[in-house]
Amino acid sequence: MKGRYETILRAQEDYATLLVRLNIYLATGLFATILLYLLLMRSRFMVRMRKLMDAVTEISAGKLDTEIGLSGRDEIAELAEAVGSMAGNLSKAFEKLEERALVSERTAVELDNERLRSEKLLHNILPATIAQRLQGGEAVIAEVYPEVTVFFSDIVGFTDLSAKLGPHETVNLLNMLFEKFDELVEKHGVEKIKTIGDSYMVVGGVPNRDPLHCQHVAEFALEAIGFVRAFSDTYPFPIQMRMGIHTGTVAAGVLGRKKFSYDLWGDVVNVASRFESTSLTDRIHVSESVRVRLSDDFIFQDAGTVDLKGKGVTASYYLLGKKKELAGVVEFRKQQAATAREADGGK
Repeated sequence: MKGRYETILRAQEDYATLLVRLNIYLATGLFATILLYLLLMRSRFMVRMRKLMDAVTEISAGKLDTEIGLSGRDEIAELAEAVGSMAGNLSKAFEKLEERALVSERTAVELDNERLRSEKLLHNILPATIAQRLQGGEAVIAEVYPEVTVFFSDIVGFTDLSAKLGPHETVNLLNMLFEKFDELVEKHGVEKIKTIGDSYMVVGGVPNRDPLHCQHVAEFALEAIGFVRAFSDTYPFPIQMRMGIHTGTVAAGVLGRKKFSYDLWGDVVNVASRFESTSLTDRIHVSESVRVRLSDDFIFQDAGTVDLKGKGVTASYYLLGKKKELAGVVEFRKQQAATAREADGGK
């Protein structure tokens, strides 16, 4: 009896042991399955997160067209979709910004070109220093210059000449003459004031005060008359000019608000104009004040007297040239004459 119970008890113990082992195996298997699932989920999550982070890094580096490529309905997919949408909006915004920047750049270039054209036009109308003062905000510009030299010239018989040439050729003629005069103005450091028809007005010592204003105007006038004489030899019609120079005090300033002009006022302007109108053809008619200032370096010829309105009769002279230059011409002509005499004697 006792042995029988022992056998049953042993069998039950073995069965219990088996059940315990089975539970352990099942628990271990379940734990391993759960752990494997968690590992798989973690791996999938990390891969997707890494892909999303890589895409975000590229987008932050400026590659707004980066494709994220994450599908699904989880939070990572929703986040990826939101990031992609944000990148697309940024890309469109940057495109619009670039378009506006290009438009702004073109506008800035156009404004700068327009400013340069305006400044160039202003400098063509006014002396450079006066134009700068106007641009600097000065509303009224007017000054007195105690001593300057004024030059006038005009074409002899211009009315008849322009009738022969017609308007087009007349303008071409004036352009050819005055463009050369403009070059000489810059060369000799004097200032062109204006042209009226065929008249050309120049001043030395305005607006930049110059102690050698008279010398510079004289040198300009000599080269200008030399150019006119040479030009006349090549032109179908004879071109002749009268020129006048006087030195004295003037007031100078800017007139107008929309159409600026820089002009001179004073007795010296009227006197210089009078000397020009009473000059002989292709001569430079100057006053006594000019001769006194230039007598050391230039040669003059007595031109008699001129009756000036309000001043009476005054002495006048013709400017012939610089002493050194004329001395060279005289010496050259002497050599030519000597050579000619020797040739005649040898015949």
